[in-house]
Amino acid sequence: MAEEPKLSHEEPTQDVIGEIEELKIEIVEMLKGAAVKFPVKNKHKLKNLFPPGTRMACRVGGKETHFDELADTLTSDDFPLENASEVASKILSRCSLT
Repeated sequence: MAEEPKLSHEEPTQDVIGEIEELKIEIVEMLKGAAVKFPVKNKHKLKNLFPPGTRMACRVGGKETHFDELADTLTSDDFPLENASEVASKILSRCSLT
């Protein structure tokens, strides 16, 4: 009997959801501390909001990534970002948590 194929995108567990929420809070606090002026209109401005090399518990393409690298994955359709919460959601939509 053949095994059922496993889905590559499993439903997130409560732990993963909690981790996502913690990362969102971290991003929002970081942006508040930097006194960011909204809206953020493009990915170049977004990249400048995060210090280069700022790590996060996120993987893209199987490797740990940095906040500023995630900005490169956004397209012009993702902008403008109107507030810190929207930035956090957009950034985290580009990674899979580990």
